[in-house]
Amino acid sequence: MKIHTTQNLSSLGIKQSTNSSQLPTNEIRLNYSEQMRKHYLNDQQDSKKDSVSFKGKKEIIKKVIDKTEKAVDKETRMDKFLKGRFFDKVLDLMSHEVLVQACISAIVCIILRPLTIMSIPTKKSKQDNVYASAHSISSGAVGIISSFLIATPFSKGIKYAQKNLLKEMKTSILERKYPNLNIKSIWADASETVRKPVSEWKDKLGNPFSTEFKNTLTVARPKPLTEVSEETLKKLGANVDLKAMKNKPVSEWVDRNGNKLHLNTKDMFIAVKEEGMGGSIKGYKDTNFFSLQHIDEDFLKEVMPDLDIKSITKNGERIHPDYWKKTDGTPFNLDMDIIHVSSYRETANATPLYTGKKRTNNTKYLSYQSNNGLENAHGVPDKLGTPVDDNMLNADKANQISNKWLGWLPDITTRIPFAAGTILLIPWVLKHIFHLEKSKKHSESPKAQEININDKTLVKPQRKEVA
Repeated sequence: MKIHTTQNLSSLGIKQSTNSSQLPTNEIRLNYSEQMRKHYLNDQQDSKKDSVSFKGKKEIIKKVIDKTEKAVDKETRMDKFLKGRFFDKVLDLMSHEVLVQACISAIVCIILRPLTIMSIPTKKSKQDNVYASAHSISSGAVGIISSFLIATPFSKGIKYAQKNLLKEMKTSILERKYPNLNIKSIWADASETVRKPVSEWKDKLGNPFSTEFKNTLTVARPKPLTEVSEETLKKLGANVDLKAMKNKPVSEWVDRNGNKLHLNTKDMFIAVKEEGMGGSIKGYKDTNFFSLQHIDEDFLKEVMPDLDIKSITKNGERIHPDYWKKTDGTPFNLDMDIIHVSSYRETANATPLYTGKKRTNNTKYLSYQSNNGLENAHGVPDKLGTPVDDNMLNADKANQISNKWLGWLPDITTRIPFAAGTILLIPWVLKHIFHLEKSKKHSESPKAQEININDKTLVKPQRKEVA
């Protein structure tokens, strides 16, 4: 494992005037046990099954848009479009899988298949090609209309019922579906007869209860201090003249008043590379970012072995790195060249907020629910939400399966009769509305019978029937 830095640390084996920490090589390496890698190799095939997704949901997209809006002063046309009602409606419709499948089929039937039919030479007449193309277009149109009119309302109704019936579910079902819920928090009275509104329920850690296990805390993907703008640094509390600091190590930067560069603890990130722990950013493969405010103490000790881990807290609170000590009692003097900062002014890309703690299988970091309500405009929360453990993810898998069955049930029950009706109806519609009809096969006239007499061939005329 390694810590990324923006400077060449090959000379840091000698004490520098701005940093007394000694580093043996150009990267800080961690000696993790081989058992970690064995666990990774064993579970690599299952990594996709129980991974936490951080994108693709309407809530996640909207959250990133909202953060970007707060971070950027000027609003572009694209921002207005992404925040508009039309885009919100599109996102809402795309959450219904049956409709999405129908849209994909419609693209094939309405566009791709007719183009193929009309472009490929055939022995059939052009009228037959036009009929086949119209039939394909009609099938695609009927499919998407039926899904929109039949399956989508059912899907919306099921989601509405699931959301609003949560308050009336039996406690045994709630405990099975939501292992993070504190059952005692749902009751408004001691006799446990009257329930509180769902918005007042709590989880087992005292955070607001959330059914969205995969709506996790994310931050804007951190960047090195040398790659961010003056405006971003100013928003983070560092009024720096970057032109004056050009070609200087970040550890020697000062603000416009000549004071040492100072950032809040939660805004300072380190990039730690660990084999098999994900991350595919160019130059940052297998790399994740950790806020110095939230990074786990044991993990931080492995990253910075010279650090006296007891010195980073006071009265149970994480103190600023300026006051951290080395194991020998001297100031730690954090090297600012390894620090990254997170801001949606610099990127719209998000990354999970990890602390370095592992899940029970030891191959994935714990992520945290976005249920604390304390995220700020820069995306770095002051407090972590509820950790998403394996029990919650296993329950979420079961919930997804049952929800998908419910969502697909209307389409499954209506698809066969609707398909049969479509087969019968489309030819009638094409004939009487669009005036298109498949050409009939022309029967060949029977060949005249030939008779050979005295080396001469006579043709026997066909017998005509009398009406």
